Amino acid sequence: SIIVAGRPGKGKTTFLTDQLTHMAPQLDDRPIIWCNNEGDGKRIVKRLMQSALNKPMSEIIAMHKAGTLRQSYADAVGDYDRIRVIDIHGYWSYQVEKIIEQHKPKILVLDMIDNVKFPGISLAGGARTDQILEEMYKWARIMGVKHNCAVLPTSQISTEGAGIQFPTEGMLKDSKTGKQGACDAILMIGHSDDPTMERSRFLGDPKGFKNAREGAETLRAEVFFDKDRGRYIESIAK
Repeated sequence: SIIVAGRPGKGKTTFLTDQLTHMAPQLDDRPIIWCNNEGDGKRIVKRLMQSALNKPMSEIIAMHKAGTLRQSYADAVGDYDRIRVIDIHGYWSYQVEKIIEQHKPKILVLDMIDNVKFPGISLAGGARTDQILEEMYKWARIMGVKHNCAVLPTSQISTEGAGIQFPTEGMLKDSKTGKQGACDAILMIGHSDDPTMERSRFLGDPKGFKNAREGAETLRAEVFFDKDRGRYIESIAK
C-alpha cells in the first residue's frame, strides 16, 4: 500500500483525481474504487471530471448544460463508471471489505481510513492511538494482497508539517511509526507558506530510499498545482 498524505485543503484530493484519471484508461475491465470517508462524494466526482477533461468548473457546467459532459468524461477515463466513488461514512471494516468483494477493484482508495471503525480495536481497550492506526493500515495492506489490488490509503499530515516543503514520515497525523511501518511507501504532499509559491506543491517519499532512481538519495519533485483545472503539472509555471 502507498499512503497519500497532505495537510487539509492543500490538494490531497486533487492529487488523487489527477493521478487516477491518468491511470484509469490504462487499466483492464476492473474499476477503481474510491471509498470516501471525508466530505460529500459528489464533490469528488466533480473534481474527477475537471481533472480528466482539464477544464475549470465553468466549462464543466457548460458541458453539462450542453449534454456533452457524461460522454466526454467516459471517453477520457475509458468508461463513465471506471472510477466509482462510494461514501463509507460510519462504516465498519467488514462493510468496506464487502464493497471490495462486490466491485473487485484494480485500485482501491481508502480516503481517511483513520475514520473507519474496526471491531475489537479501541482506546477503551487500553491501546494507544498509534497502535490502533497501525492495525488499521496493516488491514489496508492485507486487503491489497487478499483482493489483488493496489491500495492507496490517505492520511493527514500533522500540524508540525504545515508550511514544510518535504515533511518527514514522522509527521503523519497521530502516528510517529505505526502507519509508517504498515505501508510500502508514503507520498507526502508538501507546500510552502510563501505567498509567491502558493501554487507550488512538493512531492516526496521519505520512506522510499530503496526505490530511489539511480544517483538520487530521495524521491522529491516540485510541481505546479493547477487548482482551477484539477491537475498537478510537472513543470513549474512562471
